Amino acid sequence: MVDQRVPDGTTEPGRLRTRDVLGAPVMPPAAAAAAVNRLRAGLARLVRAPAPPPVRILEGLLGGLDQAALVAMCRVGIPEHLHGRTGIEALAVELGVSPDRLRRLLRYAATRGWVRIDRRGRVRPTPLIEFLRRGHPSGWRDWVEFMSGPEVARALGQLGAGLAADGDPFETGNGAPFFAWMADHPERHAAFDAAMAAGGRMHGLVLARALDWSGSRRVCDVGGGTGALLATLLAGNPHLEGVLLELPEVVARAERVPGLEVQGGDAFASVPGGCDTYLLVNVLHDWGDQEAIRLLTNIAAVLPDGPAARVVVVEGRVHQRPRDDIATRTDLLMLGLTPGGHERTPAQFDALGRAAGLRRWRTLRLASGDDAHVFVGRVVTR
Repeated sequence: MVDQRVPDGTTEPGRLRTRDVLGAPVMPPAAAAAAVNRLRAGLARLVRAPAPPPVRILEGLLGGLDQAALVAMCRVGIPEHLHGRTGIEALAVELGVSPDRLRRLLRYAATRGWVRIDRRGRVRPTPLIEFLRRGHPSGWRDWVEFMSGPEVARALGQLGAGLAADGDPFETGNGAPFFAWMADHPERHAAFDAAMAAGGRMHGLVLARALDWSGSRRVCDVGGGTGALLATLLAGNPHLEGVLLELPEVVARAERVPGLEVQGGDAFASVPGGCDTYLLVNVLHDWGDQEAIRLLTNIAAVLPDGPAARVVVVEGRVHQRPRDDIATRTDLLMLGLTPGGHERTPAQFDALGRAAGLRRWRTLRLASGDDAHVFVGRVVTR
């Protein structure tokens, strides 16, 4: 497990500061985060609007250079070697690369706000560079490792195949559906799990603040990867016990922390009972509606009676009018990686819940930009 900093500056596994995960000293209010995202989307539209069609077409076609540049920066070791203001020639010597070619990469990075280049041509890092360093508590470097995989490139290169009713770009590009392919490629499956753990740490921290956990005692994270979310949640709520349910090959890599029970299994077959809170965090968007209903139905079957019993589904929100936001991007990513997965509107989550015998009691906007849909099994007074 990666060492993680706690507020007093000491190092303790499982404990995270908001700065470690979100890059901010305190957790921003969810409403403020949502407003900032809307502002960014609006400004992006204003920037694009004056450009003539040929320019916008070229900008779209060249958009993949963002990913390529991030990957190149990480592969050559820029995040690990760039700490203060330095000359590009000196950095090139340290990295063992061409100064001229490094300058071209860094100039592109500067236009994206990833680094800064001053009038004398010296480069310095921005906070993003820190988050890309190996061993950073947030783990966001692992997203670069996952998204740079050739299987992802092959799937996205076949995105048009996903427009057919039964299309699956990932299978078209790789010969098998996503999770089946991952089971046969353990190294890439581990990279995927590590990327999911980065999001898990963020959501564990956010959910610890956004939801009331005083009435909960035992929490099950269904499809919770290697347990990063539960480890973070338990660290902030020592009265809780956690149960991680994941595929056997995944739980073999799970974090082992006090109070966390690890179970290998298939949530489509059954879900462990004895918990009052069940979490599905960025799980349902991997699946079509019938599969999502099956998961929710299995949870509803073991959900106990009582006011503390709940199912918490965390996902991005699809808006009726498209927005330039992460949820719109991940919706298209799901089209590329899964045969039926997609982001959903709150009304669509209502329909899934009803089909599984659950009722959406409330929805909370999270500081991460996602929604937390809280479902209950019956009408209760709270």
